[in-house]
Amino acid sequence: MNEQNKHSGLLGPLLFILCLIITIIWLSSGSSNQARQHNWTNGWQAVTPLQLARRAPAAATYNGYIYVIGGIDADDRYVQPVEYAAIHEDGSLGPWQQTSPINEGRFYNAAIASHGFIYTFGGGSGHTGKQNYPIASVERAQILSDGSLGPWQVISQMLSPRRGLKTVIHGNTIYAIGGYDGRFLKSIERTSVQPDGSLSPWQMEQHESIIDRYIHSATIAGDYIYLLGGHMRNQNQASYRDVESSKIMNNKQLSPWQLTSHGLQTPRLVAESFSLGQYLYIAGGHTGNQRLNSVEVTRIDNNGQRQAWRYTSPLPVARSAYAATTYKNFVYLLGGAGNGQPLNGVDMASANLRGELGYER
Repeated sequence: MNEQNKHSGLLGPLLFILCLIITIIWLSSGSSNQARQHNWTNGWQAVTPLQLARRAPAAATYNGYIYVIGGIDADDRYVQPVEYAAIHEDGSLGPWQQTSPINEGRFYNAAIASHGFIYTFGGGSGHTGKQNYPIASVERAQILSDGSLGPWQVISQMLSPRRGLKTVIHGNTIYAIGGYDGRFLKSIERTSVQPDGSLSPWQMEQHESIIDRYIHSATIAGDYIYLLGGHMRNQNQASYRDVESSKIMNNKQLSPWQLTSHGLQTPRLVAESFSLGQYLYIAGGHTGNQRLNSVEVTRIDNNGQRQAWRYTSPLPVARSAYAATTYKNFVYLLGGAGNGQPLNGVDMASANLRGELGYER
């Protein structure tokens, strides 16, 4: 057999092997993605509602459980019982159960779970209404093996009282951002969770946010913190559409904040933001004139750069002053204000490959 015929004889088997490889790749990725799209429903799925309606609570997830802490009820009373529910594999929730109540009633507080403990930070307390005041206290409860909580204890005081603050965690470092202490705040402070669950002394960050942020939104994606929207003291406009970001450095300090080139489509306060994969979202909230059901999304890269914001799956009802938390690829929106009263509803969604929010049937 000459050399040309030898090569011709090999060509057929090589093409067969190449086609087989392409088919295997398609079956392992493309076909599964098609199945996911086939079963995919754009939008939000209602899951088990809370036992107690509450406006302006905080929420956190840990080890397969979700917790909601604080808030105000329809009679403007603090909701001190804490509720928790198991998260199922498909993102649905088990029944909500009440567990140890927080010691001090608070709303517009923040929450973080880490190292087998759950923490709640700041918020507003005292008499409700105009006599309400911001607080600096931090309470902690141990998360028990069945998901319930041990008793809450005050373990720390932030350097500044903060109502309407946001907290994020990176590794074992917690950042408390903005809020209100009689002023709308630009300041940021941080603490570290120790191996025994205690907190190190709070330190004020050198670099403050560019804009004073109150009842704003904050989330973390990779090594970047993003601040979005918030309440503006302006007789003509109540809320911001600005977004700023800062990188967490190796020493845990924050780099100088920078306003990003793309602002939100709609200015928002008392909204919540969250990240799922390479996508950053902000949902609902209030413009100062109307409550919103719209949701915006942007794609972010490893350097923290973002694309322009676009709208994605809207909420079932306009909702503000709710809590949001994520677990794996699921996001949960809990309670809040809507239809003129506190809500007990919980909505869940996850993100598909294009960043659209929905769920699998």
